[in-house]
Amino acid sequence: MAGIRLRLKDLQLDLQNPRISRSDSLREALQKIIDDQDLKLVVLAESIIEDGLNPMDRWLVLKASDKPKKYTILEGNRRFSALQILNNPAVLNDLEIRLPVKKHFQRLSQDFDLKNIEPIDCFEVQERSEGASWINQRHTGENKGRGIVRWEGVQTSRFRGSDPALQAFEFVREHGDLTDEEKEELADRFPITTLDRLLSTPDVRKAIGVEVSDLKLKTDLPLSEVVKPLRRIILDLAKSKINVTNLKSKEQQVNYINKLGNDLPDLTKRTSSITSVENLEEKELPVEPPAQPKAQPSKKTREIKRTALIPRDCYLTVSNPKIAEIAKELRKLNLEEYPHSISVLFRVFIELSVDHYLTQISVPLVEIDKGGHQRDKNLRTKVEEVVKHLISSGTPKNTVEPVKKGIDNNRSPLYINTLHDYVHSSFHTPTKRELEVAWNNAQAFFKAIWK
Repeated sequence: MAGIRLRLKDLQLDLQNPRISRSDSLREALQKIIDDQDLKLVVLAESIIEDGLNPMDRWLVLKASDKPKKYTILEGNRRFSALQILNNPAVLNDLEIRLPVKKHFQRLSQDFDLKNIEPIDCFEVQERSEGASWINQRHTGENKGRGIVRWEGVQTSRFRGSDPALQAFEFVREHGDLTDEEKEELADRFPITTLDRLLSTPDVRKAIGVEVSDLKLKTDLPLSEVVKPLRRIILDLAKSKINVTNLKSKEQQVNYINKLGNDLPDLTKRTSSITSVENLEEKELPVEPPAQPKAQPSKKTREIKRTALIPRDCYLTVSNPKIAEIAKELRKLNLEEYPHSISVLFRVFIELSVDHYLTQISVPLVEIDKGGHQRDKNLRTKVEEVVKHLISSGTPKNTVEPVKKGIDNNRSPLYINTLHDYVHSSFHTPTKRELEVAWNNAQAFFKAIWK
């Protein structure tokens, strides 16, 4: 293998690109990438214009067997597609592409200069199999550390800088008298953006006795008072007692804060000295009363630990043999050991379930587009049709609408792009908690389908 620098015209798409199904022509390959990426390709193009190509990522290439002067791109097909369109937006005239996406590319192309990109740093392999292990590491998750280990919310915030939400988080970790179990719950997967949403609301800050200035979280309360609401809020978020869905509006946020009870600070203890929470004196740390022993549940009421996606107490009458087998596997596979397998099967289970239901009520799975061509309905459309029919058939609206809403909510584990990422993204690694929440939100929907 060796480093090599190439021009755009020296390169071509890989017809065997795993991101898309096998293509018969370069035009078909580009069309499939556009279909798969849509606005993501626009965002990538914007990034290339603003910052250029990432110097940490070289393209992996292989000499084309049918064109000696060309190189097939094994790794870098999305970047090449974006560059190809930016350099020659007329290529879109012969392809099917949503008008907003097309117009965005046309506008971006006016600011694109190929001279700022070429030559492109590549790495040549002699055989496709030579690059397989590197591509596998990059696109199949963390692989116990062999692949790219992604940052979680808190780690990302640390990289971007110490914002007020991160200051509150670190303050509670240091001064909150947390138990070992609570420290475990404050792992790096903590929803830091939801905490930031709360602290961005003036009425919330006023109620808990803090303010933000110069990107610092400040207070004129003693440590023993300000730590109470911050500790409660952060633990509630860590334990998912409250989440972004419950805190979308100002009214929801204020209502939550007003219910903190004894965890609200005594505002009469305000001082005349405003300081950053990072600089509060350790000596003011509150003394906690001794913890009361927790009553142990009886054997009859002891909760059964959930290890699989579908809980033991969820009963589904799945009549289709293949779908029943998938459900069976989702009851057996361990969530912590097989998150990728489970997430893909979950995505398949959703689509096959809605397909089965629509077929049973004689609703077609295809539609005619504006060009008069027949195409398969997308998953969002099919879910909406199933929800609509279930409600019209007497199913309580509040039991099935969460799925419809989740499909369109980018913070929901049922968000349509998240479901697609389970199958197609090389960077999305679902967590046990994410998968559990996704199933919990959809369980009533599945029960209505398979009753």
